[in-house]
Amino acid sequence: MDELTETGNEKSMVDISDVSFSNKDLKSRVDVKPLKGGGTNFKTHVLIKSSDSKLMYKPSYGIAIFCFIFLAIGLGLLFLMFRGLIIQDSSADIPVLLLLIVGGVFTMAGLLMFYHFYKPIVFDKTSGFYLKGYNTNNATTKKSKTSEQIALNTVVALQIIGENVRGSKSSFNSFELNLVLKDGSRKNIVDHGSLKSIVDDADLLSTFLDIPIWHAKSNEED
Repeated sequence: MDELTETGNEKSMVDISDVSFSNKDLKSRVDVKPLKGGGTNFKTHVLIKSSDSKLMYKPSYGIAIFCFIFLAIGLGLLFLMFRGLIIQDSSADIPVLLLLIVGGVFTMAGLLMFYHFYKPIVFDKTSGFYLKGYNTNNATTKKSKTSEQIALNTVVALQIIGENVRGSKSSFNSFELNLVLKDGSRKNIVDHGSLKSIVDDADLLSTFLDIPIWHAKSNEED
C-alpha cells in the first residue's frame, strides 16, 4: 500500500510500504501522518533495560549537551547583567535590559528543554502501564495530571513514521515511534533523527510487549 500525504510547506509525508495490519477495521482508522510536527536531526533518547519487567528511556548525551548550552548561555548573560548593575559600569557596550531579556529567554528555553527531554518514559510490566511523566512511580487506573498513563494491554502495535522537516535554509529527517491503541488512536513515544535507534528500539519493544511493528517509510514529494 502506497500513500503520499503532504502536511504543509515545512514537511511532507508519507509513502507507506510493507505495512502489515491484522485488523482491517483498525487499519482504516489508524492515521499514517506524523503525530507530532517537527522533531530533531539527532538522537534524543536511549532505551535501556532497567529489569526483566521494565524498559525505560533516558536522555542521550547529545540532548543533554544541547540543553546545557542554552542554559549556560542564558545564565552567563544574566551574570553579566548583574555584574553590570553591581559595578555600575556606564561604559558597557551592551544595555542591561538587553542582557536581561536575551539571558532570560535562553535560561527559560534551557530549563524547559531539560524538563521536556528528561521526562521519564517507562514500560512497566509489573504495574501493567506505559508511563510518561514525572509521576511514574505510582501507576493507577486513575488519570494523572502529571504523567501520561496507558495500560499495556490496550497497545496493539508500534508505528514508525519518517518525516522530512523543512526550514528556510535547510531540511532534515526525523522519525517517530508511536504506540497504536485498540481504539485506533496513537501516542508518541519519541521523535528524533536517528532511524537506526528508532528501529532498534522498536525491535526491543516489540519483543518486550509481544506486539507487531507497523512501518511507514518517509518520502519527500517533488
